[in-house]
Amino acid sequence: MPGSRGDLGVEVFRELSTEVWRGLRVLFSKPLSIMINIITAPLWLAFFILTLRGFGVLTLGRFILQLFLWAAYAFALYSSWLWGFGGGIIEEGYEGILESVMSTVNNVFIHIIGWGIAYSIYTLLDLAALVLSFYVVFGITIEVRDPLLFAVSVILASLQLLLISTIYAMLVIRLRSNWVITDIMQFLMPALGGLIPSEASRYVMMINEYSPIAYPFVIMREAALGYPELPIPITYQVLYSVITVVSLLIATAILVRIFDKRLRREGKLGLT
Repeated sequence: MPGSRGDLGVEVFRELSTEVWRGLRVLFSKPLSIMINIITAPLWLAFFILTLRGFGVLTLGRFILQLFLWAAYAFALYSSWLWGFGGGIIEEGYEGILESVMSTVNNVFIHIIGWGIAYSIYTLLDLAALVLSFYVVFGITIEVRDPLLFAVSVILASLQLLLISTIYAMLVIRLRSNWVITDIMQFLMPALGGLIPSEASRYVMMINEYSPIAYPFVIMREAALGYPELPIPITYQVLYSVITVVSLLIATAILVRIFDKRLRREGKLGLT
């Protein structure tokens, strides 16, 4: 029995590695498209900030610029994960790719996690593009006050978004109601997800303080800028984030298991 468990672990690792490599090859198969997508968002952000400054609405101090950068990175992560990664799973469901995955991996969850790891690597390009664009346009070098905490926040945010995106995709596929669920996500995620800095208003601060999915992005700004955004110790914020990620992991695993059983029983999702 111990040997069989070891063999199973090796098999799972092999399948996971294959899915990660496959995901990276697909994601980086169109370099021109990648460059356009990565460059466009920072340029629009720079244009928006410069326009506000031109009308005298905004004074561009170093702190304000960095606050804009980390807010933009949060929006970029949400956009990439929900509409890129989550949308990709939905397309796989409708195009029959998830059915074919069954012949190469033991569990659909392995496929999703493998692609999620590949996508996490891909999203680092968004951060690099934002940092570079702010240096070129505004002449500032971005400093992260607490690199370790910042890395923890990025990992927590990526895990959380991977799981939320998977739940979103599974619900769209299962309920066959793309626009309803998408509209709900477009409203809830920016409002409850910690994308907007607490400095915006006391209502935003209240939402960021009580929304369990907001903490990774609040921690990200706190680690980067070196100031407490919420009246909650960092240790508790990290703890609440971990609890949220574990809860989402359990919910996602259950949902994916249901889909996996249906695929194995029927051989299809019944979407076409």
